[in-house]
Amino acid sequence: RIMAEEPKTEGFKLPVLPKMDLPDKAPESFEEASAMVVKLLSPIEDITPFKFGQLQKIIESIYEPLGKMLAPAFVVFQVLFLLAWLGYFVWGIVALCLDREAMGCDCAGHWWIWLYGLLVIVIPTAIGAVLGCVRAGLIMAKLDDKLPAIAMSLPSPAIVFFFALQGFIMWHDMTEDCVDYYSENHMQLFVLFKIQVILMCIALFVGVFTLFAQVSLYRKDYEKIDDKDKDDGRTV
Repeated sequence: RIMAEEPKTEGFKLPVLPKMDLPDKAPESFEEASAMVVKLLSPIEDITPFKFGQLQKIIESIYEPLGKMLAPAFVVFQVLFLLAWLGYFVWGIVALCLDREAMGCDCAGHWWIWLYGLLVIVIPTAIGAVLGCVRAGLIMAKLDDKLPAIAMSLPSPAIVFFFALQGFIMWHDMTEDCVDYYSENHMQLFVLFKIQVILMCIALFVGVFTLFAQVSLYRKDYEKIDDKDKDDGRTV
């Protein structure tokens, strides 16, 4: 009697994780190593409204020797800036906790600087963390060069624009009575509010400049591809 063969069952297999997009060989110079560190720090830098790693990439795309020469300076600045941002983040949470009584004051109806401080700390950081995870996933899957840099840069200026405009209006239109009240009773919160408005205005300028530079580079790359296709059509 011929016995029917039982179907073979494969054991449980773990999913294959994408490998990190690291260079095949060690960097040959300090500039190359710095450029690699700038790229690896970019996902972490996304938790802040400032994207200095993208600026270095833009400079390198325009003129590669200059971009590699400035890479060490960008690395030092990125590390110092991330440490300073961490200190600002912790201090902001402490200031909001200590001055939580400002939520219910009479001035909070029109000049809600406590809620503004909370939103500026939470929303850009949360959205930046999501973008950082997406960027890290693209780097690990070796797809970071496939997605246009504009797609990752667009959300930040849009969010920063709202906070910069709203903070500037509140700071400019605040009455002297409320200025005196916040200065005398919630000085730490008032200082945090001013620092946040200044940071949002600077981040808006840097973000818009970076976005326009990326759009210009993307258009140049597209025109090169279009011209190449036309030349290939003529030769055929």
